[in-house]
Amino acid sequence: MNLKTYTFSLLILILVSCKEKTKKETPNFDFIKTFAGKIDNKYPLHIKLNSESGKINGTYFYDKVGTDIEIKGTISKDSILILNEFDQKGNQTGLWDGKLINENKISGTWSKPNGDSAKEFTLILTSDNYESSKKAISDSKYSNYNGTYNSPFNDGGISFGRLTIKYTENNEIEFDISTAHQAGCTGELKGIAKINSNGIAIHNSSNCKRLTFEFKKNQVTVKEKNCDLHGMRCFFSGTYKK
Repeated sequence: MNLKTYTFSLLILILVSCKEKTKKETPNFDFIKTFAGKIDNKYPLHIKLNSESGKINGTYFYDKVGTDIEIKGTISKDSILILNEFDQKGNQTGLWDGKLINENKISGTWSKPNGDSAKEFTLILTSDNYESSKKAISDSKYSNYNGTYNSPFNDGGISFGRLTIKYTENNEIEFDISTAHQAGCTGELKGIAKINSNGIAIHNSSNCKRLTFEFKKNQVTVKEKNCDLHGMRCFFSGTYKK
C-alpha cells in the first residue's frame, strides 16, 4: 500500500468514526418517557412526555397533589424544548423552556406564561410507572379525608349539618350531606364529587348546580350554589369538623 492509498483509507475511517459518534450522541426525538424531578429544587414532580416528529404532548403532577396538569409543546433539532401548560379550563398557566441534555436528562426554566416567577427545573428519566405513582399519591392523601364530619351550627347559627366522606380512587369522593333547621326544615344530598388540581372536590347535578368541598386538616368547608334539595331555611354551606 503506497502512502497516498494509506492516507485516503485513514481519512475514510476518521469520517466514518465521526459519523457514528455523532449518530450515537444525537438524542431520539420520538419517545414516550416518564421523568421525575423538581422545580426550584423543592417542588417534586413526575412528568410523562410523548414526543413524535418534534411535537410533544403529556401531563405532569406535583408529588404532593397527584393531579394531572396538561402540557403541549415542541422539541427542535438542537434539543430545545418549549412546553406550555394548561389548567382544566384550557388557560395557560406556565411555560417550560428547557433542553434535552441527553436521552435521560432535561433541564431548564419554568415560569408563568409572561416569563415572571422563573424557577430552574431538572428532570431525570425514571423507571417509575406514571399512573401508579399518581394513584399512590392520591390514594394516600385523599383517603385521609374519609370519615364523618359535623357542623353544630352552620351559617346563621340555627341549623345542624352532618357530612360523610369516602374516597373512591380516581380523584373522586362519595359524600352524604344532611342538614336540619330548628323550624323543621331538612335536606339531604348523596353523590360523587371530582377533586380538581387545586384539591377542591366539586359536585354538579340537576338538583344542585354546584357544591364544593375544601379540605383543611380535620375539617371541610362546604359551599353551595342553587341546591334545591332542602327548604328555604336549610342549607348545606358551612364548616364541618371531625
